[in-house]
Amino acid sequence: MCGIAGIISKNETDISKDLLKMLTYIQHRGPDASGIAVFPKTERICLRVSLKEMALYEKLIEIIECYGEIVSEKVVEAKSTIPIVEFELAMVDTEVEALHTAINANSGTTVHSVGNGIKVYKEGGYLDELLSKHTIDHTPCRHGIGHVRMATESAEDINAAHPFVSPFYPGLAMVHNGQFTNYFKLRRFLESKGATFKTMNDSEAASHLIAYAMRENGGDLEAALKYASENMDGIYCIIASTENQIGFVKDQLGIKPLLVVEADDYILLGSEQIEFNIMDEEVFAVEMEPGEVRVWDI
Repeated sequence: MCGIAGIISKNETDISKDLLKMLTYIQHRGPDASGIAVFPKTERICLRVSLKEMALYEKLIEIIECYGEIVSEKVVEAKSTIPIVEFELAMVDTEVEALHTAINANSGTTVHSVGNGIKVYKEGGYLDELLSKHTIDHTPCRHGIGHVRMATESAEDINAAHPFVSPFYPGLAMVHNGQFTNYFKLRRFLESKGATFKTMNDSEAASHLIAYAMRENGGDLEAALKYASENMDGIYCIIASTENQIGFVKDQLGIKPLLVVEADDYILLGSEQIEFNIMDEEVFAVEMEPGEVRVWDI
């Protein structure tokens, strides 16, 4: 059992704050990790990457400098988990996929997000750990997604926390509640297409699959979610987002919950009704149908 959340706002607002509030209401669904993805537009490429150990720092810098210029950097203290470094880069957008691929191909370094329209913050443990370790960007934007994780199969590792991203389509982030029964089949297929897996979390396979479909279809999120639904076996509910779209897919059995509220000024997605109290305690949520796919443009 995990908990997921999503927000679309008619106007730019502090989406990070609202997502974190939603996740506090469903912390009981996931004590092992938490995370959010927000989509503020930035002038430079923002790169957030974890290092298994700081000894990998020089190698990371060497990789980055093959693709762009480092304008600024900030090391996030390791505390109880592995260190993270955030960079502001001067580089062309067309090199982002190659940079993402190169960093993930290096043992011990994992991209959490890279682009000028996406930032992912994730951490092991309760939300308090995320808030105490990371300086989260509260720049107003219009949408974002969040997750609290209960680890059932793979390690309690910061890289196994959600949201997940993929170099196949770096601007995409996704969160997931459920399990895939054909994980190894998906993994072999995706590795044959060039994916480098950094965890044993089945959600990572889903992120690569959706991103791969988006790369192949020219960025159509709805078509990618339908493609994923046709190729993933199991019980699951996924919310995925790019800088200009957000959508979801439920499995054909519809066992995992996903509720949606559509109001004049906002749309909320979540695992439980209580999440929507951040906007209105009397709000009416609708349960999505088994096999349903829906996408909103931002």
